[in-house]
Amino acid sequence: MNRKPLITVVACGIIAALVLVFGVSCGGGNNNAAAGWQSAFSQVAKGGSLTASDLVVPGGQCSASGAQLLVAGSCVFDVKTFGGLFNLGNPTKRARLAPQQAVTVTVVVEGSRIEQDVAGGDTVSLTFGTSGGQLGIACRVVGPCSLALLDAGG
Repeated sequence: MNRKPLITVVACGIIAALVLVFGVSCGGGNNNAAAGWQSAFSQVAKGGSLTASDLVVPGGQCSASGAQLLVAGSCVFDVKTFGGLFNLGNPTKRARLAPQQAVTVTVVVEGSRIEQDVAGGDTVSLTFGTSGGQLGIACRVVGPCSLALLDAGG
Protein backbone atom coordinates (compact mmCIF):
# COMPACT_ATOMS: atom_id res chain seq x y z
CA MET A 1 0.00 0.00 0.00
CA ASN A 2 1.33 3.44 -0.94
CA ARG A 3 1.33 5.68 2.17
CA LYS A 4 2.75 8.76 0.47
CA PRO A 5 -0.68 10.48 -0.04
CA LEU A 6 -1.61 9.81 3.61
CA ILE A 7 1.69 11.23 4.86
CA THR A 8 1.22 14.31 2.64
CA VAL A 9 -2.29 14.94 4.04
CA VAL A 10 -1.08 14.57 7.65
CA ALA A 11 1.86 16.93 7.01
CA CYS A 12 -0.48 19.55 5.47
CA GLY A 13 -2.80 19.22 8.48
CA ILE A 14 0.08 19.78 10.91
CA ILE A 15 1.26 22.83 8.96
CA ALA A 16 -2.28 24.26 8.92
CA ALA A 17 -2.59 23.76 12.69
CA LEU A 18 0.78 25.45 13.28
CA VAL A 19 -0.21 28.42 11.11
CA LEU A 20 -3.48 28.76 13.04
CA VAL A 21 -1.77 28.57 16.45
CA PHE A 22 0.98 30.95 15.38
CA GLY A 23 -1.53 33.42 13.92
CA VAL A 24 -3.72 33.43 17.03
CA SER A 25 -0.80 33.69 19.45
CA CYS A 26 1.01 36.45 17.55
CA GLY A 27 -2.09 38.28 16.40
CA GLY A 28 -2.99 39.59 19.83
CA GLY A 29 -6.63 38.61 19.25
CA ASN A 30 -7.52 41.50 16.94
CA ASN A 31 -8.13 41.92 13.25
CA ASN A 32 -5.46 44.59 12.82
CA ALA A 33 -2.73 41.94 12.90
CA ALA A 34 -4.35 40.12 9.98
CA ALA A 35 -5.08 43.16 7.80
CA GLY A 36 -2.41 42.22 5.25
CA TRP A 37 -3.73 38.67 4.86
CA GLN A 38 -7.34 39.86 4.67
CA SER A 39 -6.46 42.38 1.99
CA ALA A 40 -4.58 39.78 -0.06
CA PHE A 41 -7.45 37.27 0.10
CA SER A 42 -10.05 39.91 -0.77
CA GLN A 43 -8.07 40.90 -3.88
CA VAL A 44 -7.89 37.26 -5.03
CA ALA A 45 -11.63 36.81 -4.47
CA LYS A 46 -12.32 39.96 -6.48
CA GLY A 47 -10.89 38.32 -9.59
CA GLY A 48 -8.73 39.64 -12.38
CA SER A 49 -9.66 42.02 -15.15
CA LEU A 50 -10.85 40.71 -18.49
CA THR A 51 -9.03 42.60 -21.26
CA ALA A 52 -8.95 42.52 -25.05
CA SER A 53 -5.79 40.39 -24.87
CA ASP A 54 -7.88 37.63 -23.23
CA LEU A 55 -10.06 37.43 -26.35
CA VAL A 56 -9.34 35.43 -29.49
CA VAL A 57 -10.60 37.59 -32.35
CA PRO A 58 -12.41 35.52 -35.00
CA GLY A 59 -11.09 37.74 -37.78
CA GLY A 60 -13.19 39.11 -40.57
CA GLN A 61 -14.92 42.30 -39.61
CA CYS A 62 -14.33 42.06 -35.85
CA SER A 63 -11.51 43.50 -33.80
CA ALA A 64 -10.45 43.93 -30.18
CA SER A 65 -7.71 46.32 -29.09
CA GLY A 66 -7.13 48.18 -25.88
CA ALA A 67 -10.54 48.54 -24.27
CA GLN A 68 -12.46 48.71 -27.55
CA LEU A 69 -14.36 46.01 -29.45
CA LEU A 70 -15.59 46.69 -32.99
CA VAL A 71 -18.20 44.39 -34.50
CA ALA A 72 -19.71 44.49 -37.98
CA GLY A 73 -22.87 42.41 -37.84
CA SER A 74 -22.03 39.70 -35.34
CA CYS A 75 -18.95 37.99 -33.92
CA VAL A 76 -18.10 35.31 -31.41
CA PHE A 77 -14.90 35.96 -29.44
CA ASP A 78 -13.30 33.01 -27.64
CA VAL A 79 -12.13 33.84 -24.12
CA LYS A 80 -8.74 32.19 -23.51
CA THR A 81 -8.23 29.79 -20.62
CA PHE A 82 -6.12 31.21 -17.81
CA GLY A 83 -4.71 30.29 -14.42
CA GLY A 84 -1.58 28.40 -15.40
CA LEU A 85 -0.53 24.87 -14.56
CA PHE A 86 -1.88 24.73 -11.01
CA ASN A 87 -4.58 27.46 -11.29
CA LEU A 88 -2.88 29.53 -8.59
CA GLY A 89 -3.96 32.87 -10.07
CA ASN A 90 -7.30 34.60 -9.97
CA PRO A 91 -10.25 32.20 -10.15
CA THR A 92 -12.21 34.56 -12.42
CA LYS A 93 -11.76 37.41 -14.85
CA ARG A 94 -14.40 40.12 -14.87
CA ALA A 95 -15.35 43.19 -16.91
CA ARG A 96 -18.27 45.42 -17.78
CA LEU A 97 -19.24 45.63 -21.43
CA ALA A 98 -20.61 49.03 -22.50
CA PRO A 99 -22.09 49.10 -26.02
CA GLN A 100 -22.58 52.42 -27.76
CA GLN A 101 -25.43 50.97 -29.88
CA ALA A 102 -28.05 48.33 -29.11
CA VAL A 103 -26.58 44.80 -29.14
CA THR A 104 -27.38 41.27 -28.11
CA VAL A 105 -24.70 39.77 -25.86
CA THR A 106 -24.34 36.00 -25.60
CA VAL A 107 -22.03 34.43 -23.01
CA VAL A 108 -21.12 30.74 -22.88
CA VAL A 109 -19.38 29.62 -19.67
CA GLU A 110 -18.92 26.01 -18.53
CA GLY A 111 -21.52 24.87 -21.07
CA SER A 112 -24.19 27.35 -19.89
CA ARG A 113 -25.45 29.91 -22.39
CA ILE A 114 -26.89 33.30 -21.39
CA GLU A 115 -28.25 35.88 -23.84
CA GLN A 116 -29.19 39.48 -23.05
CA ASP A 117 -30.30 42.46 -25.12
CA VAL A 118 -28.42 45.58 -24.07
CA ALA A 119 -29.33 49.13 -25.07
CA GLY A 120 -26.69 51.65 -26.10
CA GLY A 121 -25.23 53.39 -23.05
CA ASP A 122 -26.09 50.53 -20.65
CA THR A 123 -23.55 48.05 -19.30
CA VAL A 124 -23.57 44.30 -18.77
CA SER A 125 -21.28 42.47 -16.32
CA LEU A 126 -19.13 39.62 -17.60
CA THR A 127 -17.45 36.92 -15.50
CA PHE A 128 -15.40 34.03 -16.87
CA GLY A 129 -13.73 31.19 -14.94
CA THR A 130 -10.33 29.68 -15.62
CA SER A 131 -11.72 27.50 -18.42
CA GLY A 132 -12.59 30.60 -20.47
CA GLY A 133 -15.66 30.57 -22.68
CA GLN A 134 -17.24 32.55 -25.50
CA LEU A 135 -18.50 36.09 -25.85
CA GLY A 136 -20.92 36.66 -28.72
CA ILE A 137 -21.93 40.14 -29.89
CA ALA A 138 -24.70 40.79 -32.42
CA CYS A 139 -25.41 44.39 -33.49
CA ARG A 140 -29.11 45.28 -33.44
CA VAL A 141 -28.53 48.33 -35.63
CA VAL A 142 -27.56 48.70 -39.27
CA GLY A 143 -23.79 49.00 -39.64
CA PRO A 144 -20.98 48.28 -37.23
CA CYS A 145 -21.25 48.64 -33.46
CA SER A 146 -18.64 49.68 -30.92
CA LEU A 147 -18.30 48.40 -27.36
CA ALA A 148 -16.04 49.41 -24.49
CA LEU A 149 -14.54 46.77 -22.22
CA LEU A 150 -14.47 48.44 -18.77
CA ASP A 151 -13.04 47.44 -15.41
CA ALA A 152 -15.58 45.50 -13.38
CA GLY A 153 -14.99 47.62 -10.29
CA GLY A 154 -15.20 46.41 -6.69
